[in-house]
Amino acid sequence: MSTIIRSNNYQVFLGNDTFYQLGKFISKSARHADARKFILVDDHTRELCLPLLQQNVASLKDALILEIASGEASKNIDAIVKLWNDLTVHGADRNSLLVNLGGGVVSDTGGFTAATYMRGIDFINIPTTLLAMVDASVGGKNGINFGGFKNQVGTFDEPKAVFVSPVFLKTLPQEEMRSGFAEVIKHALLSGPGKWDEVRDIKNFESARWFEVIRESIWTKNKIVNSDYRDRHLRKALNFGHTIGHALESYAQKNYPVPLKHGEAIAIGMIGETFLSGQVCGLPEADVNSICQFIRKHFSLPIDFESKAILDLMKGDKKNSSDKIQFALLRSIGEPVVNQNTSEEMILRALEFCKEKMLVAG
Repeated sequence: MSTIIRSNNYQVFLGNDTFYQLGKFISKSARHADARKFILVDDHTRELCLPLLQQNVASLKDALILEIASGEASKNIDAIVKLWNDLTVHGADRNSLLVNLGGGVVSDTGGFTAATYMRGIDFINIPTTLLAMVDASVGGKNGINFGGFKNQVGTFDEPKAVFVSPVFLKTLPQEEMRSGFAEVIKHALLSGPGKWDEVRDIKNFESARWFEVIRESIWTKNKIVNSDYRDRHLRKALNFGHTIGHALESYAQKNYPVPLKHGEAIAIGMIGETFLSGQVCGLPEADVNSICQFIRKHFSLPIDFESKAILDLMKGDKKNSSDKIQFALLRSIGEPVVNQNTSEEMILRALEFCKEKMLVAG
């Protein structure tokens, strides 16, 4: 199976023939055919994914390899400076092509590097994690963490193309699949009751029809992004779960022996923001309960945190306006509402609700 999803200025190739499509894409590009090519990897994708890519795409066999450490800690300005330096040392020019082979960290960091080097060189995303396939590699947002805040510095710059091969899912441990599944849940809730029911029918990751799941998630995100590329209104709906989730992710980096994965933090954030959706937007109690129960089923994360510290981190969120914490919430499943705010007391109640639900789940 294969499909092509068209964004405003690029295409997403999804299927088992993506290596063939990638080779054809590069060979047909007069700009890239004879230019220097670079592949950005982390220590995991260098070992597990790079050999498969280079064995199947002849035009990338001689590409120069750039590497960052795996994990969220690599999304910082020091890593970017090193990549700029590596590109300079190896003679990258404005015709060069950067291929980002990895998960969300590689997509974000590589996209930011390409967007800023020589005022912009072309890049391609090849996502290797479920999270990157359904979310991070598409949409044209690139960024790094700064000052203790998630994605605080970044760019809007689209890849030339995205190539999604489900074969890479075989390289992932269960916790990585679970992390990506949080974004699948989010897209289903934004899409509507039909898609939500389809996702709720997934009993376990082994039996899931991943081609269809990935395709539906990309379609949902792509439709929203195409209508609001610069994140002025409707695209903010994609932040559902992320206002609380990003703060939790930053908190965990400093306070947990093992930091939360992005999707784990977003799953917890969706529980808190589902609670707020009921309190602020009138999301029916039955929907609040079904959403929380489904998330708890797949994310058994008995966590604890200082709610006031999370609230303080949320105050530095880049989505805020006029010193008010902004949320994307749900009026109903498939009906998101953006630019929502509420009292600090209500937010603290939501954070306590998160702890109660996740501790019970554990």
